[in-house]
Amino acid sequence: MHGVSSGALRAAARSLPTGVTVVTSGRGDEVHGMTVNSFATLSLSPPLVTFSVQDGARIERLIESCAGFVVNILSTKQVGLARWFASSDRPWGIESFSAVETEGNAATGGVRLAGTVGWFVCTVVQLTRVGDHTLVIGAVTDCGAATGVAEPLVFGGGGFHALGSPVPETAERTAKAQDR
Repeated sequence: MHGVSSGALRAAARSLPTGVTVVTSGRGDEVHGMTVNSFATLSLSPPLVTFSVQDGARIERLIESCAGFVVNILSTKQVGLARWFASSDRPWGIESFSAVETEGNAATGGVRLAGTVGWFVCTVVQLTRVGDHTLVIGAVTDCGAATGVAEPLVFGGGGFHALGSPVPETAERTAKAQDR
């Protein structure tokens, strides 16, 4: 038995802002997407990324069966997409993309969404069940970053945000001195 409740864990996690992505997987009519904020780069050499999928999520079996996925990094102009792909009420499969502008399907499986600030096309390296989630590790086979699209979308404190102003260099130096 663990001493931390899921509510306490969620409350603490809300204080850490994250990027917002939509992970897509599957091929043909059997393709699906899901909003993910647990995405992270894992390794530069070899190039690996990771995210987690809650047990029973509709996309979980597609990631396993087609062994590939696309991670789409959303912009501040794509809050609607973040909400759409987070909704359990949206249709299954290709129908969930009917009103979504895309840039085509990846050879590994999955769909690239238009207007994102970046994307990673991946093949599955490892799926590991951890607690009530599956940790997905993928090898990056292609990636890119758009310029001039918009700011990346951030999730924190239970809501969506834009990035703030950069911290002035003098404040960074002061913070480093305080850490010593």
